[in-house]
Amino acid sequence: MENMKCIEENDINFFATGGSRMELGLDLSYFPHVKGKGINLSSKDQTLQQSYQKAKQVFERVKPDTIKFVLIDLSTCLIHVDADAVDLATTLGNYFKLCFENGARPVGVLLPVRQKFSKTFNAEALKIFRDTVSRVGKDYNLVFIDLFDVALSIKCFSDKTHLNPKGAKAVSILLSVRLYRQGILSPKDIYTADNDFFNVFAKYFPLDPYFPNDDKPLIHRVFCSMVYRDFKRLSKIMSKENRMNLMVRVFYELTYSYLANLADILPKDDYNELTTRIFNMTVENIRRKDKIRVGFYFEFSSHWCGDDLYNLFAQDERFEPTIFVPVDYRNEFNRDESLSDLEKFKARGLNVLAMKKSSLDIPKQDILFRLRPYPEYIPPAFKLTNIKVKETLLVNIPYSFTVVVDYRSTANYPLFNVLWKKFFPSTVLLERHKEVNKVGMPRGVYSGYPKLDVFFKHDSKFHFGWKMVRPDAKKIIWAPHWSIGKRGVRQATFHWNYQFMYEFAKAHPEISWVVKPHPLLFRSTLALKLFSSPEALREYFQKWDDLPNAQVYTGTYYNDVFATSDGMIHDCCSFTAEYQYVNKPMIFLTRERSFKLDELGEEILKASYLVNGKDLNAIATLIQRVFIEGDDYKATERKAVFDKYLNYLKNNGMLASEFIYKNIVDELKLPPR
Repeated sequence: MENMKCIEENDINFFATGGSRMELGLDLSYFPHVKGKGINLSSKDQTLQQSYQKAKQVFERVKPDTIKFVLIDLSTCLIHVDADAVDLATTLGNYFKLCFENGARPVGVLLPVRQKFSKTFNAEALKIFRDTVSRVGKDYNLVFIDLFDVALSIKCFSDKTHLNPKGAKAVSILLSVRLYRQGILSPKDIYTADNDFFNVFAKYFPLDPYFPNDDKPLIHRVFCSMVYRDFKRLSKIMSKENRMNLMVRVFYELTYSYLANLADILPKDDYNELTTRIFNMTVENIRRKDKIRVGFYFEFSSHWCGDDLYNLFAQDERFEPTIFVPVDYRNEFNRDESLSDLEKFKARGLNVLAMKKSSLDIPKQDILFRLRPYPEYIPPAFKLTNIKVKETLLVNIPYSFTVVVDYRSTANYPLFNVLWKKFFPSTVLLERHKEVNKVGMPRGVYSGYPKLDVFFKHDSKFHFGWKMVRPDAKKIIWAPHWSIGKRGVRQATFHWNYQFMYEFAKAHPEISWVVKPHPLLFRSTLALKLFSSPEALREYFQKWDDLPNAQVYTGTYYNDVFATSDGMIHDCCSFTAEYQYVNKPMIFLTRERSFKLDELGEEILKASYLVNGKDLNAIATLIQRVFIEGDDYKATERKAVFDKYLNYLKNNGMLASEFIYKNIVDELKLPPR
């Protein structure tokens, strides 16, 4: 009678009937859409016929269409003998019809039992029961939520068939999600769920019991597509704070690919507020660890950001750094280079792990430095789709000191939109990213370039074995870029002058040469059939190595080559800035490029020696004047550009490696050592 009075006096919009399993197995606190608006009329030994009679009493006391749905415990029909319901189909049909006539959706519920008990249950009887419910339910728009085989811990049961409060909470949450998926609950209903709802859901149901072969957590399918599709609608029905709280709960549990997609949908300020909250939660999770794993991944070893940053982490007992070096390149030239550099890393005492691009069994990293943003070159273990937001913070140090204007297509790689930190070598590049990046680069920091720290150190000692025919020979680097094609990136001139450069070196023993090709040059020359075969390409570079005054150098640790050289010839935008740190003259081979240089790049080229990469006579003339005769008439202008744009030690008061290490330690709020 009290229940009936409650129904009449309150705005009840659903009720439940059934036996003791429903009485103990339903926790209405976890139907977030109906807190205080539902009532459980189940009781011990209640038969299906008695449930039907109670439902009639309810519908007699409320206005039509007041009750939206009815939870009908079908366990009494299955587990116990229902003496009053001689004909199960008839009783079910009457109950479903009653709901239908009063504008309510009948929802049949079969609650779980302990796994051992469910396995001993009569399989034939269970099939007959399910077939009967399905057959009768078709006529009355029945929703049948079958949770009988859901695997729950023994700690969720008080006996073989009855849930305890812990189990009731978990099952009620799952039941709420099922109702949402059946269209009985709306997105607005689910949005009101609190943190406890999501935490319990993730704990007990990491995988969907209805899709046991699907390795995606159920929360992915239930919430994420809804958030993307209905964001504008979500904004109208929820306050910003509630909306933000919901999205933090959801996306904190997911992989970075979801955040990257969200950057295309949310307003910039909302997205940045969301990611800041989420990253703060991840920071709290990581900072409590005894050892924080710091991983460095790059495709080519020449992109390595330098030992100094690694060593700062290695010398701090709170961190455990690892360098991941890919070694399974299809291109034999890059594979040989990688294996060689792997030994160089080991010889320097660095913790290095050789990995194949298909590797999945890689230890999870708490902080992962990804030096290249391109998704097509990333092994599965380091793809955004496989890294959870709550487990790993992503950091980027550019693999090159670019001076190219980053158009929106390159400044908005998915990685850039989900970074915890992005460290920039120049303020020009940082400001450019802020302008064109869709999220504005809120966590971008000007640090300088750690690879170049060595050139600021007074105690640095540089040694490199140049092949010298004459003791006074000028030491020149030739660094050809890879982009020789007619489409895509176009800046290389190698295809016009590679034979000339070899013949010039052969004819001028007064110059010692180091040829430093871009790692991708081997692939592009073969793809465009500049060389007929890998053997022909290898023969070309072997001819350089056979000269008494030349050698080919690939891979990482080229600072010694830069520091001991007298000049450089190249068409590579990255080296345009990097070579400024040794204050030596530079000849830049020009062509009609597919891109523009930024302010820094243009200023550097004004202070450099420019010549058309096709004009072989002009190249020879400029080499003779600037390098052989030593007429470096742009030295003063070059020094002024360096002081204005590139002296990060002066601007920040510390080296780039020190800045990055300190910035990360400070952001993690780690206790003192």
